Amino acid sequence: MSKTLGVVAAAMLVACGSGGKKDAQSGGEGAAGATDPVVGAPLIVPKIDPELCLTDGKKVAAFDLNGDEKPDVWKLYVEKKNGAATSDVITCKQVDLDHNGKQDFVEQYDESGDVVLQQYDFDFDGHLDARIHYDRKTRKRFLVERDTGHDKKSDLWEEWSYDKDGGGKEWLSRVLRDRNGDERPDYWELYRKQGDDGELEAILYDDDFDGKVERRDDAPPPAKVNDKAAGALPPGAGADAGPVTTDAAGAAEAK
Repeated sequence: MSKTLGVVAAAMLVACGSGGKKDAQSGGEGAAGATDPVVGAPLIVPKIDPELCLTDGKKVAAFDLNGDEKPDVWKLYVEKKNGAATSDVITCKQVDLDHNGKQDFVEQYDESGDVVLQQYDFDFDGHLDARIHYDRKTRKRFLVERDTGHDKKSDLWEEWSYDKDGGGKEWLSRVLRDRNGDERPDYWELYRKQGDDGELEAILYDDDFDGKVERRDDAPPPAKVNDKAAGALPPGAGADAGPVTTDAAGAAEAK
């Protein structure tokens, strides 16, 4: 890395670190009040640790991926001692995807170097639009929070479950929305496990935003699987009936 690049890298990291702290705190405060005592379990949003992406006491590695003498990837490490041995453990990665000097993707890690949080700025406006939280034990995502109004407040939450006995397959279990901007869910999509995925079971609405459900729309029951619904072939249309074609050219070739 050139001397100039090193100076720019240090300046950019400080800016990204302080900006990340502000965004993390504002997002955390908004999510902290987002509970839904009416429908199922309360919404629990983990507290974000802004210290993971601050440069104090950490080693910083900066990378220039597009060769413009400006860093666009930063990795932060802390030194861990294990007896007489020491090792560097990553705590944060920040990426400037569109090379405009602002972080568009942030990844945070726990003390073992495993991902606990990913943050995205999808529209490259300098404000994070989505966060994905990972469970520290299972290493699987369990919550996605989104800022669809681009006002630095989470207003949509997706809860994910996983099948402990089926290879850890993830499936969507609940979606919550804040429609009036008070940072509390007033719309719930409830999903049940169906095969390898979540299947919509019902939608509930708090239309006057008083914390109580006023109406419920139940999803239609899943269609029964039978010969007709499954598209059973008529007699004589099995493997020996010749190729099945869907256009004139294919039909001509089959003759």
